[in-house]
Amino acid sequence: MQRLLYASANGRVRVHRLLEPAARSGWEVGTADRLIPMPAGATLMQLPGRFPLGRTAAGPTVRLEEGGALALAAVLPPGYLRTWLPAYDDDGRPPVLPLYGYAAVASIDGEPHVAAMRTDRWSAWNPMAEERHDVDASISAARRVLPGSRLRQHLETCATEYRCLTAQNLFLRRGEGAIPVSPACNAACLGCISEQWGDVAPPQTRLAFAPTAVEIAELAAWHLSAASANFVSYGQGCEGEPLTRGTALVEATYRIRSAAPDATIHVNTNGSRPDVIRRLVDAGLNSVRISIFSLDDARFRAYYRPVGYGLAQVAECADMVAAAGGQVTINLLTFPGISDSPAEIEALVDFIHRHGVHQVQLRSLNVDPHWLLAQIPDKTRGIGMRAFVRELAKRCPDLRQGNFTRPWPVIKRSPAWASSS
Repeated sequence: MQRLLYASANGRVRVHRLLEPAARSGWEVGTADRLIPMPAGATLMQLPGRFPLGRTAAGPTVRLEEGGALALAAVLPPGYLRTWLPAYDDDGRPPVLPLYGYAAVASIDGEPHVAAMRTDRWSAWNPMAEERHDVDASISAARRVLPGSRLRQHLETCATEYRCLTAQNLFLRRGEGAIPVSPACNAACLGCISEQWGDVAPPQTRLAFAPTAVEIAELAAWHLSAASANFVSYGQGCEGEPLTRGTALVEATYRIRSAAPDATIHVNTNGSRPDVIRRLVDAGLNSVRISIFSLDDARFRAYYRPVGYGLAQVAECADMVAAAGGQVTINLLTFPGISDSPAEIEALVDFIHRHGVHQVQLRSLNVDPHWLLAQIPDKTRGIGMRAFVRELAKRCPDLRQGNFTRPWPVIKRSPAWASSS
């Protein structure tokens, strides 16, 4: 039996003896199903200015106001997908919530449970792994080898203050290493975690300089010189859009590929510049992850607020990498009630089949739920996130679903366009 979990006025977690919890999917309030015990690395967060919503035995939804009660939500660790949003009410306009992926919570048998499902496992992304204790020592070692590196200095903050796992992996010299490259962007995403426009403070500091090709390649070479490292990526949460740095990025990629012929060189991108993607593939890029919130043009533009590009360019970027034999991954920014709506599922399945997508990474969009819903046109109704995952697996049997980008073999043949260029 689920019971409502909430925070008291002094911040203590409480279990309501009578009320069952409500949960939200898009614009609708219901009851979360198939909750799981709160995993290691998850965090309970109280939501200021928001009243918990519960259900009585008879079914009606009621607002809990006693004793200054506040709604609770969970923020999940990597490898887990949120299936329901927290349900709450407010008076007027409370402050916009910080940019986290809020998931519904409940108490079952006195223990906190979350509306989530496990989507991926990879020890290199375990925030609780024993080697995470070695980050400080690894940073000290990097300072000795790269004393003047501006990128190394920037990533120290990411690895320690923000506890970014990709930045930590760079210093630990294992798996995917972060190489931020761009301070600028050609979109103004509602959920951008490094720059915002007045509604909410970003949780991270954006890269404040444009590193040179030499600086980018130097840091990549140091990371990749370790036996346990074979993977670098451009396009981190602490920067803008990497494809806006075409010239420097292409030169850096040539340098990295020349020094590390077997490495995975990957870019996380909004898919706005097919011309740059083509040059990067020619230079040695062999993997791309394209961020997608919606494949409906109106919702796409409402979320990304793009400048000078649209879904046609996104599709062309995927085509470029797929045609060359590289890895094409979608970073699906999921939101219950929107991502699992039938029209969005149809559009996603069609995109996967048309553009050679190898993997869909299921990420919980970090954003204030009510704030986002107020800015999205055309209300949708979802079939449930678990049902969405099953439907995607059924209709795209060769697709990998997960949460992490895997290494990819180096492209051994010339791209199709090379003979005509």
